Amino acid sequence: MSAPNPAPYYRYHRHRSITGPLVLIAIGVIFLLHNIGILHAATFWIWLGHWWPVVLIALGLIKLVEFMWARQTGTPAPRVGAGLVILVLFLIFLGTATRHLSDVNWRGVRGQMTADDPEFGDFIDGLWGNSYEFTGNFASPVTKGSQVKLIGYRGDITVKASPDDQAHAVVRKKIRSDSQDDANRLDQATQPKFVQQGGIVLLDLSGGDYQRGSFNLDLELPRQTSLSISSHVGDIAVDQRDASVQIATDRGDVNLTGIKGDATVQARGRSSFTARNIGGNVSLDGTISDCDISDVSGTVTMSGTFLGDMQLARVAKQVHFTSSRTDLQFARLDGTFSMAVDDLRANSIIGPFKIDTRSKGIHLEDVSGPVQINNRNATVEVSPKAPLGPIDVTNVHGEIDLTLPPAAGFQLNAESMGGEIETDYTINVDNSHNNATATGTVGKGGPDVRLRADHGTIQIRKQ
Repeated sequence: MSAPNPAPYYRYHRHRSITGPLVLIAIGVIFLLHNIGILHAATFWIWLGHWWPVVLIALGLIKLVEFMWARQTGTPAPRVGAGLVILVLFLIFLGTATRHLSDVNWRGVRGQMTADDPEFGDFIDGLWGNSYEFTGNFASPVTKGSQVKLIGYRGDITVKASPDDQAHAVVRKKIRSDSQDDANRLDQATQPKFVQQGGIVLLDLSGGDYQRGSFNLDLELPRQTSLSISSHVGDIAVDQRDASVQIATDRGDVNLTGIKGDATVQARGRSSFTARNIGGNVSLDGTISDCDISDVSGTVTMSGTFLGDMQLARVAKQVHFTSSRTDLQFARLDGTFSMAVDDLRANSIIGPFKIDTRSKGIHLEDVSGPVQINNRNATVEVSPKAPLGPIDVTNVHGEIDLTLPPAAGFQLNAESMGGEIETDYTINVDNSHNNATATGTVGKGGPDVRLRADHGTIQIRKQ
């Protein structure tokens, strides 16, 4: 008897998932909308950062529909392949990262990163869209006695003297956009104008669409008009003002020339500062890199964090400088003064001169009036001129080198712990103990000269 025929074998065909084609269609639609100017790149990333879980829900619904269709037709459901798993993990990572990054003020970050690097700024501009340039100009009368207030977000501001009683402005725009039409719309939306607010004339280039690019302003104002400028990122230059100038900037160099009134500057971010020919007082506060001030008829007051070199020359009244490590003041500067992080050099200073600092070499020439120095971990060199004023120097872990006029008379009281005392004068010097001392009257006597060194040599010389 022959064996029965085996039951026929049916091989079910497993349909491919439609997830892949739908993903490709979605990506293609996104790129198409971007190319025709309907969907902006920034808008897409903001949307993805908030709504990315919708993509996971859509993928889950697709797989659920495929499973239910397979049950109704009696065919195997499409498998969840490695490609789909990788896609889901990528979406989770990308969505989560975009969500957090979308909360960052990238324009503000961009401004901080590119203020000193135009080439890098142009590269970042490309990521936010194409760059379009426009130029506009306008004029407006300025009421005598009014204060002009300028507010800028990103862009250089230059102010010069006007030949008449009007304000003349030229605005050079660099707008980021995805299309020429959108750039034209932004150009029309950013047509600046002066607005009278009581005694203040306001020109605002900071809010709304002004953050979509940079706006460089060249402005001419009547010389007698006082000026206030507030800027986020950009250099500021003001020339020829007969009134006061107030400036606040987050980041950007400040240059003031020919200001007959007071000049007040607050630098909230790192900036360099230059002021020349100032008829009033100069006040500077904030985070400063390099600083150059000369020919000031009033006082100079500086405070904050100073990271670079400081140059002063010819200041008619008191100079007062304060930072986290230095407190300095003197009555007048007829010569020059330079200070770096670890070094201070000056000549022709009129005292009282007083400084409390550390780890800063001090070198003073032709200083007159009282001198008081408190330092550590560096050398102190002082060369006063006649008539001699009182001198009080304390230096820890550093030498003291004092060079006096030949005919100077004074009362000396010097002590060095762990060091020696050397002098050209005939006075009582004792270097036999751990604490070297030198005391006595030189010439006909005169002001007190008190020197204290801890583990440092004291030298007292004649010029």
